Amino acid sequence: LRGFNMSLRRKRITIPPKVNVTFNKSILKFEGPKGNLELKIPNLVLIDIQDGFINVNPENPSLKKSKSLAGLICKEVANSLTGVLNNIEYRLQLRGVGYRAQIKGKQLELSLGYSHPNIIEISPELNVSVQANTEIIIEGVNKNFVGQLAAEIRRLRPPEPYKGKGVKFVGEQIRRKAGKSA
Repeated sequence: LRGFNMSLRRKRITIPPKVNVTFNKSILKFEGPKGNLELKIPNLVLIDIQDGFINVNPENPSLKKSKSLAGLICKEVANSLTGVLNNIEYRLQLRGVGYRAQIKGKQLELSLGYSHPNIIEISPELNVSVQANTEIIIEGVNKNFVGQLAAEIRRLRPPEPYKGKGVKFVGEQIRRKAGKSA
């Protein structure tokens, strides 16, 4: 049954009632209760807005690049609609003795067991908060920015498989390994 998967680009994306979408030349604009976003559409993708739906199709269905770009743009459109309607949220958890986070102005200061604190600049379009010194909540309209900041924080001290220490996403399962047997 190859080729019968229901990919997102073969569906019509419904525009929620509180969101306004406009398409001008090669820029798709989203306006919603949480903010505004713009998405640049490549030449190989056709966008059509009709009756509360957004249709994303490849310009030339025989070109692999056109089909793959249509799928990518379709997913980005869905993420943008979610972002302007409800904020995108990532939660990170710090596990380890002495691991903590705090916000100082527009910077996130992380103590992750190194001899120095790690300082990360927070961009103005993101909201970052810290709960109980060990949980970081990142919110924003653009899923790419939110995910990028979460990945940068996680990269500083990825979870290790023996004791489970490090920075992990809330709900992420860390495959644990047994240590040396005596």
